[in-house]
Amino acid sequence: MKQRVITGSILVVVLGVLIYFGEGELEFLFSGFCVLLSVLAAFEFTKMLRANKPNRWFDFIAVISTALFSTVSMLYLDTIGLFIYVFIALVVVILLYAIIFVFIKDFTRNDFGNQILTIFYCSLGFIALAYLRQADIYYIIYLLLVAMITDVFAYLFGIKFGKHRLAIHISPKKSIEGAIGGLAVGALAAALFAYYLDLFDFGFILILLLSVVLSAIAQIGDLIASKFKREVGIKDYSNIFPGHGGVLDRFDSSMFVAIFLMLAVMLF
Repeated sequence: MKQRVITGSILVVVLGVLIYFGEGELEFLFSGFCVLLSVLAAFEFTKMLRANKPNRWFDFIAVISTALFSTVSMLYLDTIGLFIYVFIALVVVILLYAIIFVFIKDFTRNDFGNQILTIFYCSLGFIALAYLRQADIYYIIYLLLVAMITDVFAYLFGIKFGKHRLAIHISPKKSIEGAIGGLAVGALAAALFAYYLDLFDFGFILILLLSVVLSAIAQIGDLIASKFKREVGIKDYSNIFPGHGGVLDRFDSSMFVAIFLMLAVMLF
């Protein structure tokens, strides 16, 4: 517990500093941090996919591709060109892996799908985080409120009232009561924050509805990451954050929330 608290405190301070100063000429601080997180996430995910099997030379192509994709994406954050770039990148990545699939005998259809999944699963969320920070620092705070408060109160409500399992084949300790409690408190707290700061151009009811959707997405993101681990029988993706696991363990909810919040900001 002590180690978990110390690591968590250091992470909060570092993240807070990067978020606060990551604008203007220092924008690269936070966007660069997001690129680093995406690369570490891709490395963790690749190791998870191999799960005690020996590595092959092409297993880490996805890590390199994630680094390139995330880095170049940062150049298009404030333009509609981001969508065009992502589409072009998707086409190029599929073409690249199609060529590898044809000419490398040991590269199977499972490798094909897994590596494409790695690139986009481990990068899009962090690209969205960088976009949101560039748009307004309060979007990041709003996102963290949704994800963190939902997680904390889902745990507390689950401990106190949990009787019905939410997804026992993925996470036996999570309960429907906990999920509902976390969603209610997380969504309401985040909605009040956004409404008070006039973060969106629509009324409180729609802000609350958006917050409810994002809170549910946060829990889905957590369950997806948990199912990946359960399928290969590991507890954490890595130990890069002692007591907290890896990048994907710590940012699984935020990654998913960031993508949908970015779309909401762009569209509304």
